[in-house]
Amino acid sequence: MNNQVYKILLDGKWSLEDLMHFSRIYFQNYSFLYCLESNAIPVAEEHFERVLNDFELRHGLSYVNIYDVFKSHIAKEDLPQIKSIHYASPGWLDLALNVDVATQFAKVLAIYLGAPIAVAQTYKKLYAIFADLSDKRRKLKISSLKLDKSQVLEAQKLSNELAKGLGFQSMTKLDEHTKDIEESSKLLMAHYRRVKKIAKFVQSGKASFPIEKDEN
Repeated sequence: MNNQVYKILLDGKWSLEDLMHFSRIYFQNYSFLYCLESNAIPVAEEHFERVLNDFELRHGLSYVNIYDVFKSHIAKEDLPQIKSIHYASPGWLDLALNVDVATQFAKVLAIYLGAPIAVAQTYKKLYAIFADLSDKRRKLKISSLKLDKSQVLEAQKLSNELAKGLGFQSMTKLDEHTKDIEESSKLLMAHYRRVKKIAKFVQSGKASFPIEKDEN
């Protein structure tokens, strides 16, 4: 484990609600990468198979609740803890955590912020496919209804594009494990929504995430 201190830079005016929202969403992003980004983060290889076996999303369980499963697979020494916080302009938030994961998330943000509109368009197209499937399931009262072959191919293409826009390198392995394009896609879409929420703090000038590790 690579437990060190990662410094998030703070600026601008923060409310208590901002801080609570930021902490919750940052932890969810950290948890996702810690458990699933096995191609970029060494620690994820230890948890990838187990965390997905523990939570069979395709059987109707909530995609929101998988973040509790992620959390349960994080080693105690890698759970993010506040080491120091200084509120000023500029300020900082020092977190003790697995700095490899924190640095990878900084890279994810940089990739996403390079083309947020394009990534959003890909997400909307992918979301529409599964929203339509959900409508058909309700109308036909067939909960097990699946995408047809052409829709599967389109969903796979869009999922790969979305993964690229989020810098997620483990999409192929995720697909191989789930063997279900809906499960893989919805996991990735949940990740996109949380990356987008943290990115808003960067876009508003309230936070920035250094990519280089602080060796001090």
